[in-house]
Amino acid sequence: MIHRRDFLKAGSTAVASAALAMPAIRTAKAATPLTFFTPFGFSPDYIEVMNAKAAGYFAREGLDVTVRGAQGTAQVMQQLITGEAHIIRSAQLDQMRLVQQQKIPLTCISTLYQASNFYLISAKSKPILKGEDLKGKTIGVVSVGGTTSIYLDIMLQKAGLSKDDVKRETTGNGPGAFQLVKQGRIDGFIATHVATIPLERAGEQITYFSSDKYSPMPNQGYLTTKGFLEKNPEAAVGFLRAVKTSVDEILTQPRQPIFERAAKEFDIQGIRNMDNILAISGNWPNLLLSQGRENLLRNVPALWQQGADVLASVGYLEPTDAKQFYTNEYIDKALKA
Repeated sequence: MIHRRDFLKAGSTAVASAALAMPAIRTAKAATPLTFFTPFGFSPDYIEVMNAKAAGYFAREGLDVTVRGAQGTAQVMQQLITGEAHIIRSAQLDQMRLVQQQKIPLTCISTLYQASNFYLISAKSKPILKGEDLKGKTIGVVSVGGTTSIYLDIMLQKAGLSKDDVKRETTGNGPGAFQLVKQGRIDGFIATHVATIPLERAGEQITYFSSDKYSPMPNQGYLTTKGFLEKNPEAAVGFLRAVKTSVDEILTQPRQPIFERAAKEFDIQGIRNMDNILAISGNWPNLLLSQGRENLLRNVPALWQQGADVLASVGYLEPTDAKQFYTNEYIDKALKA
């Protein structure tokens, strides 16, 4: 998915392509180009970056940020590894596995969601309330082998079940998956608040619990490579400073004008149903501030270690010191400014 403004700049295609191919961002008086990828298009969940672009907060930091949307965790990680992206937003769960298992030098420079926004959703008439209830069930995941599939594995292991005790179906991340539950095609599914909140607003009889019940860990953060940080430390700080400005605005100001402004530049999913989008974004304080306002956007060491320990307990990581996966150097500088 391509930023609408970039698409219209047909005459600058060659220049943009050359910038993407560069191993490092150029240092010059002109605005520093930087490419950012979301993992799933322009979901309202990514409003903090879309707002930082649309409101001019990136430009104020001397950055010319191109915001693009990938189609899944694997693709967004690939964009970062190949250098097509300089910074991405993704789940730290996936990052930790890539760093340890494939020795890819990825670093989390800031945590946005300190709590999980993934939930296991089922019908109240046939509820799944705990891991033990999963035996023999068919469960929907956003993508087989992706983040939600791993969360499901953790739930099964903690309940003393095996991966084979559950059948998996790919159902995506949206409220539409509940229709499959009502039809009896699946028993439940794992998705984010993009699904739970619209379903509740529609009066659907659902029940759900957070993946934090079995696997508390930092949930969404900004990842980059160590090579990028070595060559472009000021760009990393400027990016985070702009994000902090955007986050503060979203947490304290009316959100409808913020989404309307961003929608002029981005095709935000579901924007025609503003009430739903505002309800979804109303969950932000629960996700961003669960470790206290003093830890807003910071990497919390205890939470990271807890996540690494959970992954190790189910065989996705070797026991390790989680400090290798993150740094607060750049967010601390951004917060001091």
